[in-house]
Amino acid sequence: MIRFMLPLIGIAVFYSESIFATFSPIEAAGDTRLLVPRFLVVFLIFLSFYYNRNASYVYAFVFGLMYDVFFTGVLGIYMFLFPLLIYISAMIVRVIYQNIAVSGLVTLVMIALLEWIVYQFNLLIGIADMNVETFLNQRLYSTLLFNAVFILIAAYPFKVWMASVRLKHLED
Repeated sequence: MIRFMLPLIGIAVFYSESIFATFSPIEAAGDTRLLVPRFLVVFLIFLSFYYNRNASYVYAFVFGLMYDVFFTGVLGIYMFLFPLLIYISAMIVRVIYQNIAVSGLVTLVMIALLEWIVYQFNLLIGIADMNVETFLNQRLYSTLLFNAVFILIAAYPFKVWMASVRLKHLED
């Protein structure tokens, strides 16, 4: 039964992004702010930190493909970027001491990197029509703040749950 919990939690996180995306854009400080939930990235990176890095690559590839199919018109960008972000975060964590605060900070940096790469790719193919200053002020900062709040709420439960699942798998 525990083997099915991880994919089910991943699917729930995947679909929760679309639910929270309905709250965007919002009006704040007299300006329009875009809130892009990246809960799946948080889930995948925490999966690589606290469960199993090789399994997280598989989940990142599958969920990246699902993300491309359901939410974007360009097939392959998230399918490539999700595993790449896990790889980069794993390299960072090898160098620095890992605790939950560092994991959250690394995850925020990876979300910023994901947003920047997707923005640059959309500029390259002509989909994005905002300049860099507008992107930073209306999308990136608010997205990072929104996802930081999610990390503050979900980081500890993700860590505890994934560590317990890993321990149960090691016992079997």
